[in-house]
Amino acid sequence: MPNQDYSEIYPVDVKNPFRNPTEEPDYTPDYHEILPEIDMPECRLPLFPLGRERRSIHKFYALTFLAVLFGYLTALSVFTLIQLIATVVLQQIDMRALGGTLPQNYNAILQQFMSDSSIMYAANLIAFLFGNLFGFLVGCKLTNLKPQDFFQLRKFTMIRCLLYVFAGLLIQQGMGMIANLVYIFCEKHDITLASPDFSLSGSWKRTAVIVIYVVLIAPVTEELLMRGLVLRNLSRVSQRFGIFLSAFLFALMHENVAQFIYTLPLGILLGYITIRHHSVTPAIIVHMVTNAAGIVSELLRLHLSADVFNSFSIIFMLSVLLFGGASLIWLAISEHLPDQTPHQRSRSLRIAAASPLLWVLVSIHLVFTWLAAK
Repeated sequence: MPNQDYSEIYPVDVKNPFRNPTEEPDYTPDYHEILPEIDMPECRLPLFPLGRERRSIHKFYALTFLAVLFGYLTALSVFTLIQLIATVVLQQIDMRALGGTLPQNYNAILQQFMSDSSIMYAANLIAFLFGNLFGFLVGCKLTNLKPQDFFQLRKFTMIRCLLYVFAGLLIQQGMGMIANLVYIFCEKHDITLASPDFSLSGSWKRTAVIVIYVVLIAPVTEELLMRGLVLRNLSRVSQRFGIFLSAFLFALMHENVAQFIYTLPLGILLGYITIRHHSVTPAIIVHMVTNAAGIVSELLRLHLSADVFNSFSIIFMLSVLLFGGASLIWLAISEHLPDQTPHQRSRSLRIAAASPLLWVLVSIHLVFTWLAAK
């Protein structure tokens, strides 16, 4: 752990302004953007930030939350627009081709049709594709980040890739079991919780759309937004703070308890390996594999006999337990999350928590989580 030095920092090392040896060098954006005079001989960093430094930190946090909020609202707007266009098209078909024989509640008819087909999932795919990408690009523009900088891969080997994948799968399996226990407990006490709806029992079109979204679109766009934009900006002061808050927001954006329970620790792993390798590529790979594992398991459950599927599940779970457990043990021994110095602690959560945009973002996701459970 870094020295617990509560005095002002002087002289200031431009490359490591908070004298934290546990952080990954060169990952954090240049602190000049927060404090332009940092390389001047008389510059000092007090324990608590003052004046321009505090305002600059607050600005970068607020712009990050604004970009995420913009992306979310963009996704909702695109989804609403798709529904509106489909409703108008249905109305015109009824009036011109069917002679007005349909009931006038076009919106209810459309909702039922979308729910029974692949259209609902296709609309979600398009909406969140646009939302996540727009949020990422707008956020990069607002905070002076270059998209290409998120792919500067360093020290990433096939062995490390396998370790991260198995660690991610173990987190998924272990936290999934805990989530099941939570749902069982809630059912016994008449507490309603929303659960993710990725049923693959419909048509092949619906299945294809879900697979494309869950295995490709969601991992790439969510990682660009959360482990790209959000993690990088929240790490301007403290990489540890960036890892934990980006993981929390990532878990919250799924808007159901089951996914929150396992995406929170998974997000911590994804944040750490992103900083460790200076790239979102490892996080995208792990995210894709863990999502794909869930999809493959559901497909096998639907298309194999119960005995064969149960045998497969046992073999898979034992393999994940063995290799995933070994991976997590190795990571716990050889790798460590960055620590925080007192100066970083005073510049992270307390400033972020003072941003109304953070609470707006959290409140919106909590409201939609509650509505999904109704």
